[in-house]
Amino acid sequence: MKTIEYCARAVIQHLNGDFKLFKKYRDMAIKFYEEEKNIVTVGELIPGSTKKKLYEMVS
Repeated sequence: MKTIEYCARAVIQHLNGDFKLFKKYRDMAIKFYEEEKNIVTVGELIPGSTKKKLYEMVS
């Protein structure tokens, strides 16, 4: 959500003619985008064979 927020701020500042603030918000949006795309769930980190063993233990 931070990515969208800073993208919107960047667009508004660009339309207002404040290119310095536009670049700041653009760079922050890119930073948050890079961080968000690296987020994974715990389930994605566990191999399929381990998941199967865990399900068998619980059943």
